[in-house]
Amino acid sequence: MNHLLLRLNLILILCIGLIACKTTHPVSDRQVEASPESELAQMFAESDVFSESLSGFVLYDPEADSVLHNRDGNRYFTPASNTKILTLYSSLNALPDTLPTLTYEVRNDTLYFHGTGDPAFLNPNFDFMGGYDFLASRDEVLVYDDSHYDDEHFGSGWSWNWYPESYAPEKSPFPMYGNMMRLQTQQVALIMLDEVEPVKPAYFERFITQKEWDGEQPELVTRNFRDNQVSYVPKSDTVSRERDIPFVYSTELIANLLADTLGRDVGVYSGPEIEYSNTLYATPAKPLYERMMVVSDNMIAEQLMLMISNQEFGTMNTSRAINFALENYLYDLPDPPNWVDGSGLTRYNLITPMSTVALLEKLYSLLGEEETLALMPIGGVRGTISGRYRAPEGQPPFVYAKTGTLSNNTSLSGYLYTDSGRRLTFSFHNNNFVVSNNVIRNEMNRILQYIRQNY
Repeated sequence: MNHLLLRLNLILILCIGLIACKTTHPVSDRQVEASPESELAQMFAESDVFSESLSGFVLYDPEADSVLHNRDGNRYFTPASNTKILTLYSSLNALPDTLPTLTYEVRNDTLYFHGTGDPAFLNPNFDFMGGYDFLASRDEVLVYDDSHYDDEHFGSGWSWNWYPESYAPEKSPFPMYGNMMRLQTQQVALIMLDEVEPVKPAYFERFITQKEWDGEQPELVTRNFRDNQVSYVPKSDTVSRERDIPFVYSTELIANLLADTLGRDVGVYSGPEIEYSNTLYATPAKPLYERMMVVSDNMIAEQLMLMISNQEFGTMNTSRAINFALENYLYDLPDPPNWVDGSGLTRYNLITPMSTVALLEKLYSLLGEEETLALMPIGGVRGTISGRYRAPEGQPPFVYAKTGTLSNNTSLSGYLYTDSGRRLTFSFHNNNFVVSNNVIRNEMNRILQYIRQNY
């Protein structure tokens, strides 16, 4: 009996061993031949960089209608300038291909006019002169009216101390010169010899006070908080720079700037409301959209939202434009965005990676591949990612994506073309990190390069 039990135990042990061999062998094969999805998940899990950041990432295959990777894709993040994708899509739907530059009404010998928010008027980044030529050619008395502006000049949640910075010019109903003066911070001798214009437009010379450089390193250019007085300390060296300084909007300032530019008087209207029945369309929209996206121009983004509000409601208010766009164009996003400004300068904006990917797909469906990619920064080629996300030597670009950057926040969302020929849509949002933005960008590049090679 004991011998029989021993034989049965040996048989049982052998069977268990055989079963174990059969089950561990396939698992070993799966480990050796791990899928790209599992490898990608492991890269995130083992990343010291992403472990110290709140990071969301979604990778989507539109052809298969399949989410390939989802890391906190339905959590809300501050998108920074990824907000401009919302602005772009809304503008494409709401505004005509040729933008209105001004509305006007002629009464007797007087031409009254409203600005529409067109950011291209005498903007040095464009050469669209339709609005200027129209005003210059009129024989009537010109009177400027900004009674339809119903907003603050800084966006909600913007930092107050951004007021002298070129990335945060004020919003206004009638932008001129990009809402900035351009100071030539050049060698003292050149300015004294009148070989350069100290400021453009020249009208702002009256606001500039030049001081002696004491040999130390003071702030070379400062502007007062709530007026246009600028102190300039020219440093005596050979470096030639152009410094963009936002100016403080006022109705009188715009009338005076126009008068100085046109060489004729421009009055300011303060009477009862006028109904404007005429509109001048003079600015092609696509170049403005391209600059907003490629170099991340905040001023254009803010003005486009004011233009939407003006067109739909006859008044200029960013919040009204945003609510209109959310209700009419963006109601079908997976997670409703908390959208506050046009540019992404405020940290009040919140969006999920999943909604960002859905928005990018809506944009692609609206414009098609060629027109969509023509509006995007290109990895290693142009715009805000010209120095990053490069394809290998001799290969075409593989990343077309919009950046977003605030301190402790960086985003990248767009389209990725793999070596196998797939187009994938992705969205990266990273918040609340204390390392440099470049550290995060390098880690994003590592992820995107892996996807290019393995998907």
